[in-house]
Amino acid sequence: MPPTTSLLLAQCGRHSPPALVDDAMREIFLRVPADDPKTLVRAAAVCTTWSRILSDVIFTREYRAFHGAPPMLGFLHNTHHERSWGRGRIKQHEEYLVSNFVSAASFRPPACHERRHWRVLDSRHGLVLFHTPKRDEDFVVCDLVTYDRWRIDAAPDCAEIIWNRQDDDDEEDEEEVEGVTWNAAVLCAKDGCDHLYCHGGPFLVALVGSDEEQELTFASVYSSKTDEWSDMISIEGPNAIEMTGQIGVVGNKVYFQCAYTQSIVEYNMGEEELSLIGPIFEDDREDMPTIDLMGMEEGMLLFATVLEPRLYLWSMEAGSNGAAPLARRRVIELEPLLPSGALLDVFVVGFAEGVGLIFLSTKAGLYTIELNSGRSKEVHRASSFKRVMPYTSFYTRAWGRMPTSD
Repeated sequence: MPPTTSLLLAQCGRHSPPALVDDAMREIFLRVPADDPKTLVRAAAVCTTWSRILSDVIFTREYRAFHGAPPMLGFLHNTHHERSWGRGRIKQHEEYLVSNFVSAASFRPPACHERRHWRVLDSRHGLVLFHTPKRDEDFVVCDLVTYDRWRIDAAPDCAEIIWNRQDDDDEEDEEEVEGVTWNAAVLCAKDGCDHLYCHGGPFLVALVGSDEEQELTFASVYSSKTDEWSDMISIEGPNAIEMTGQIGVVGNKVYFQCAYTQSIVEYNMGEEELSLIGPIFEDDREDMPTIDLMGMEEGMLLFATVLEPRLYLWSMEAGSNGAAPLARRRVIELEPLLPSGALLDVFVVGFAEGVGLIFLSTKAGLYTIELNSGRSKEVHRASSFKRVMPYTSFYTRAWGRMPTSD
């Protein structure tokens, strides 16, 4: 919190607010860091004058424009759990999956909590997509700031695919036994949106999968405007989709990584076209480990891998005629950024678009590295992360909801 704001909040605890002009207070509030929404929530509760400033539509718009990209409020990830009950021959055992939210800001949105049997698939534009096989619907899209939720039933063709096992929590068995792999993305569908404040707007859910038995790769998209799925399209060839992989979105194109090859499936939702790109890294170093799609940065697809002790980054421009040649973006030395215990078994597990944060899972915990500054930070002590989905959004809508008094 800026020193000036901290002092004013302390003074207002005993007396009326200082007689500062509204314009001066607006300038102070504008400079409160975007990842510190707690300060502005508290300021809105001080008096009606401050609440009026903070809840003003023009101010909230100026605040988002001042700070640019939405801040990372936290990240989501899935964990597997086990429980047993009963004794002897009647003893029963259950394995289940839980989606978790880890806060990274000063204020934890009320909708951020553990959800048993909810598998988080994707997070983008202030929305989170869950697969909910234990509920009446197939998917739930949730806005963690406003707590708005949308229940989605899969189209008949999609339902046959995503319900291909009774135990949907067991991802490995599902992939191995059925030969069907799929993943899905959520994205804002508001015309001309700058994605600084997508709350309440229409959205799309893009589903891409592969059926090894039928030797097909297929896709369909759900629109919240029509509450319907598009007709499923397909191309020949089984291109196993990485079910725990990151997803890239550039305009109306969604990119999914293949599990066993260095290829990418491109789904052009606007043209209703499905195509295969790659293998992309065919000519790279033989000792290079799997290179993973991380997401989108500055309109280009971002790829990354770790060849200890270095982080390698590539970018690819996606055009109408397929993929442009890859260009080596940069190599980051990890030794000066991470403790010695974190330099072994390092994996890239996530990327926060717009914020420029790479997530690294290590034996010493989960770390982030800012691509612009090179600063590193430990964000979790667990070492078992396979995929991290950052949640980025401004928390401006909730400032005016707090009770106020003079």
